[in-house]
Amino acid sequence: MSTSAGAAAVRVEPAPHAAPPGFRAHAYETVFEIGAPRARVWDWLEDPHTFTDSQVWPYRVEFVSADPEVPAGFHEGGLNIHHGPFLHLPGTLAEIREGSYRDLRYFYGSHVVSPRWIRPTRLEFWVEDAGDAATRVRLRLSSFVRAPLARVWGAAQARFWRRFPRWMSRSLRAPLRADRERPT
Repeated sequence: MSTSAGAAAVRVEPAPHAAPPGFRAHAYETVFEIGAPRARVWDWLEDPHTFTDSQVWPYRVEFVSADPEVPAGFHEGGLNIHHGPFLHLPGTLAEIREGSYRDLRYFYGSHVVSPRWIRPTRLEFWVEDAGDAATRVRLRLSSFVRAPLARVWGAAQARFWRRFPRWMSRSLRAPLRADRERPT
């Protein structure tokens, strides 16, 4: 990590692991199977254009590299932001296990609607073989939410993520086999 002459390097960590006072931890999880090989599913998930080219205005997804020698995209340490009205989700790709796992950790201050109400902290994807050239995809969005909004936030996530398996299915021209959501 480079610094200015005499300046100390500061490592920026993602959001804290413990819920702030007045908030509770919330996780929305869904699992689905798609009739496509894992490598094909992983390639789709790891292509920045999957997320940048399909955004509905005025929302946007951007990828930036902190290192001028490394192109922007999905790599550990890569920076990412989802933004638009009532949405501010900057983060860093903390861990990528090629072909099986990706962990995007949102920075402190990330929020939906207001930092006083909903603070997403992490978006994880797991990809594994499901037999017969099928792939199981599990995603989990972890957040800190004001307790009175937890039920509404869970319902909003169920509605938002419901389109994700169908979108993948259409993009890959592969059948969707199963879909299970697990809000917690």
